[in-house]
Amino acid sequence: MLFESLHHALEDTWLMLPILYVVYLFLDSLQRKTDSNDSFFWNLQKYGPLFGAALGLIPQCGFSVIAAMPYVSRNITLGTMIAVFLATSDEAVPILISEPAMLPSLGLLLVLKFVLAAACGWLIDHVVVRNQKIISFNDIEEEDEEDEFREDEQIETDLEEQNAPSCSCCYPQYPVWLSALLRTAKIYLFVFIVTVVMEMITHSIGEENLAAFLQTSEAYQPLFASLFGFIPNCAATVVLCQLYAGGALTFGSLLAGLMTNAGLGLVALVQYDPNRKQLWKVLLLMLVPSLICGYIVQMIELAL
Repeated sequence: MLFESLHHALEDTWLMLPILYVVYLFLDSLQRKTDSNDSFFWNLQKYGPLFGAALGLIPQCGFSVIAAMPYVSRNITLGTMIAVFLATSDEAVPILISEPAMLPSLGLLLVLKFVLAAACGWLIDHVVVRNQKIISFNDIEEEDEEDEFREDEQIETDLEEQNAPSCSCCYPQYPVWLSALLRTAKIYLFVFIVTVVMEMITHSIGEENLAAFLQTSEAYQPLFASLFGFIPNCAATVVLCQLYAGGALTFGSLLAGLMTNAGLGLVALVQYDPNRKQLWKVLLLMLVPSLICGYIVQMIELAL
């Protein structure tokens, strides 16, 4: 079972390696620029949820991991990260594409996830958690050696007051290519280990038993599907899509389950964000819109 879990984990995660490296190259390069990047960060803060929703639609769970890391470093807003999480569908796209009869459902699913993820992200940034401050890399000034300890202590204090954790995965003392490589290796190793553990747990429980958990009355399906979607493993999306294709799950329940399925993004958030209250906030901000949207779509679906 261990060998099979290692094999499946490698299949599920290897593609995120080049993606992670390219993104970290970009982020580290921005961090070391001396010219003004204010327009970039202003656009990221204003239109971040829109970009995040589009990024999340790409069928690769690594993007949710990538979204978690800049949020921990306060380089994107909470709404942008949530938009990526809500739009992420992991294995749903290739599974539904393989079923010709499911193509109309896939098209509707992607449209709804994009619109709902972008809208939820915007509401979070402008209504729920307003006046967030994105840290532009150029705002970090050079420090004198004699003031370094005092400044670091002050930064830590400021971050604690704002409930914003400092970046614990940066390597500014190394060249950009090496810093990006170390950050990529660090997060990938953690993601790979968690994926192996989840594969072993899923194999022990059995996909049949997981499916039985969802096959309940339609009144509770969106709720159970939403909770089920938090499982950080592709097995969750596989079960959801298979049940929907077999007619055992409503489309509203499928939508609810896939909205909470952020791939391994939540795993990365647990690893690098020391603020556990923030994690519960993220889970709540994912669960509530997923339930509301799932039940609304299911009611419309049953009424037609």
